[in-house]
Amino acid sequence: MREIIIPLATVTTTGACTIDATRGILGKLYAIEYRPNDIDTNVHLTITCRSVGGASKPLLFKEHPGTSNLWFYPRDLVQGVEDGKTDLTGTSGGDCSLPIIQGVPRVVLANGGNTVRTGTVIIYWEAL
Repeated sequence: MREIIIPLATVTTTGACTIDATRGILGKLYAIEYRPNDIDTNVHLTITCRSVGGASKPLLFKEHPGTSNLWFYPRDLVQGVEDGKTDLTGTSGGDCSLPIIQGVPRVVLANGGNTVRTGTVIIYWEAL
């Protein structure tokens, strides 16, 4: 298991920030840990992975996650092999998979408070 730590700091006037990880990764996403420190409870947290070609894969969106440390385990719904486009239900857990992440993780915060606020996102992943 590997981790990539992304420190967060909001901008004074808007309470927003966009932070890219310091390096790209190729692997399977296992979990995301959100440590808000003093980031406002009304923040909108968006985490994506931007590939070399510019495509952006959504990994997590959480509106108003609060001020407590939280763990998230995002999963992708898989598709049936017969047409490759119909999502399976995800109700049994067997038709969800660890998301493939290829590129540079990006964290975007909106509504994080009107002063500089700090926190951390840690992405736990397995190399392919």
